[in-house]
Amino acid sequence: MGTRPLSGVLDVRIVLFLALLANSADLVATAIGIHLFGNREGNPLLAGIAHEHWWVFVVIKGLLVPLLIWRLHAMRSRSPVVASAGLAVVLVVLTVAVGQWMGWIAGVLRVAYFPV
Repeated sequence: MGTRPLSGVLDVRIVLFLALLANSADLVATAIGIHLFGNREGNPLLAGIAHEHWWVFVVIKGLLVPLLIWRLHAMRSRSPVVASAGLAVVLVVLTVAVGQWMGWIAGVLRVAYFPV
């Protein structure tokens, strides 16, 4: 009839949720890496802030970035292609960042605690 299928709306909401989840996982991984293992922030724009002004970094990464992700999600009615592509890029970048951290920490733990 005149109803719109929900699959497109649900897909975008799932991507929004995954992007926010990946950002949160990245923040936690960064905190563990910096404070427990002496790692460095990989984003050159945030590296200085992460190491010298921790709470400012947490506000930016934990509040400002999710607000920007939400704003991108809200743009989908005016510019659906740009909003969807932007959310996809954010999701991929944050997922890769968390994946790289997991690979790094696996190597650190393997070398430090499980010698071959």
